[in-house]
Amino acid sequence: MSRESDMPQIVIERGGSIGPFLWGLATGAVLALLYAPKSGEETQRELKEGARRLRQGAEEKLAELRESAEETYDRVREDVGTRLETAKEELGERKRQAEEALKAGREAAHKTRDDLERRVAESKASYKAEMERVALERSKAGAEPDS
Repeated sequence: MSRESDMPQIVIERGGSIGPFLWGLATGAVLALLYAPKSGEETQRELKEGARRLRQGAEEKLAELRESAEETYDRVREDVGTRLETAKEELGERKRQAEEALKAGREAAHKTRDDLERRVAESKASYKAEMERVALERSKAGAEPDS
């Protein structure tokens, strides 16, 4: 067997937690030390190589996590910005609609008031004319001699 096939290999899976990975790595390293009949120098070299691989794997995983976090942050930030802009536009549209409705309500109120004032003036004029007619008829009736 070649020396590379005897070396422990590190497998990094995406999507999992780093805790089980580190636990498995530590367990494998301990078992390898207990059952490997190697000299202290060879064991030290393998430990150093394993530590180097572990550090490299951890750095790669950390870089992946950092990149994923940055992508998620950018995506969420863009989504929030888009939603905020949409909400501002909707708020502006509703404000415009409310202002138009208020203006239309004021115009309708003014028109109704003007119409009501006109009708009241017409009623007063009609009432006054009727009262004058009745008074004139009474005065005529009172001026006529009885037969």
